[in-house]
Amino acid sequence: MSEDFGTIILKGHRFDGKDFEKKVPGLTCLSGSQVGRRIMLADDRITLGRAPEATILLRDALVSRLHLAVDFNPERGSYFISDLGSSNGTFLNGVRITEAVLNDSDKILIGNTILRFGWSDAFDLQYQAEIDNLLNIDELTGLIVKRRFDEELNRYIAVSRTQGAELAMIMIDIDGVKRINDTYGHSFGAFTIAQTGKLIKTATEHRGLASRFGGDEFMVFIPNVNIETARQIAETIRLEVEAHPFVMEGITLGPTISVGVSDLKKDDTMASLFKRADEALYQSKRTGRNKVSVVT
Repeated sequence: MSEDFGTIILKGHRFDGKDFEKKVPGLTCLSGSQVGRRIMLADDRITLGRAPEATILLRDALVSRLHLAVDFNPERGSYFISDLGSSNGTFLNGVRITEAVLNDSDKILIGNTILRFGWSDAFDLQYQAEIDNLLNIDELTGLIVKRRFDEELNRYIAVSRTQGAELAMIMIDIDGVKRINDTYGHSFGAFTIAQTGKLIKTATEHRGLASRFGGDEFMVFIPNVNIETARQIAETIRLEVEAHPFVMEGITLGPTISVGVSDLKKDDTMASLFKRADEALYQSKRTGRNKVSVVT
């Protein structure tokens, strides 16, 4: 599972970053839940909407389940959009359309989401990548920000319900950061949080998605795993943090983590799934810390 939730590159697209003359097509979200996201286009159809089966899922109450399609016309070498019978319509540069060819800098409005179509060269893409990082990546840990994490978790909950798939959530709290801050200073605490975030990212990369919840707490969701597999992953993270040296300026800091695990139930929302994982985390903290607890 990739953690590149800023720029989406769809299949069939190839770009050599050294070729500064070549331009590639894409949509940029100017407003809405995915503001700042860049969707690179290829010659395959993409759909946008609220349904899990949409290529690009939008959390926008005014967007239909399958609202809009973007297609490539090989004869004309251009892209065009089609409204898919949406309730609230598709607007191109302020005019409601059923189908229309896209030109550079066109603005598309669906619900509360505004998209800009455009052709980008390597400089544009580099700039967009930097914007993506500013908007979506926590500078201290390298993990995605909570806003983006919440959007993706909601998406995976919807997909899991549709497909009957499993999903697990892991909550993590670093033991001893206050002691480290009080003894050595906040730069040592920040170092501890940063190192822990990197360990979590490495342990969950390609399997799930991790984010810094705030302060010294983290959260992870992992699709398509049962509660026991999630517990094993959580235990692996705990052991790796425990074994990590955490040495700064010759001082060994030695933090550990407390961990809580829960899995998705039939009627769960993101809030109820989070609540059970948080309960499991505090069970670990109340019963000695540096352990993994499970609440089902």
